[in-house]
Amino acid sequence: MRKIGPVVLLTAALLLAPGAAIVPAQGASPATGRTAAPALTAAPALTAARASVPPGPVVYERRVVRHTNRARAAHDLRRLTRSACLDRFAQRSANRIARTGRLTHQNLRPVLRSCGGWKVGENIAYGYRWPISVVRAWMDSPGHRANILEPRYRRIGGGVRRDGDGVVWVSQVFAYRR
Repeated sequence: MRKIGPVVLLTAALLLAPGAAIVPAQGASPATGRTAAPALTAAPALTAARASVPPGPVVYERRVVRHTNRARAAHDLRRLTRSACLDRFAQRSANRIARTGRLTHQNLRPVLRSCGGWKVGENIAYGYRWPISVVRAWMDSPGHRANILEPRYRRIGGGVRRDGDGVVWVSQVFAYRR
């Protein structure tokens, strides 16, 4: 887990080895590890109404994948293709972390068994209103960046859940086949 301003990120990869974790962000509730969503300012060209309404979960998820693929392309890596199997695990993860208010990784062994592959990885975060913001934060974190830029990964799944307070919880799961 990595503190990036008032939001928190967590990354894990599994090649028959455990993931890494660090402490929650300052200002987070000890019980939940949650912090308030970051304040964002609108670009001058956008109207205040349009700038203040983040995309819904389906569009948010699609844009996270798009921005992840753009980051890979900037490093001359193959784009990742969506996987329905990985999407299911990523969505379950996003639902669970939003429900519990705790940024913890799922067990990735079932992902290996159900979706196939030699290696899987997961990035999770919360508190980012905009898809580009969460991908930028992941790219600024060595562990998350390593997952996004792993050259052997070929598939990606995404999950997004907005909780009752409007906080966005995001999960992305990566894999490559045997």
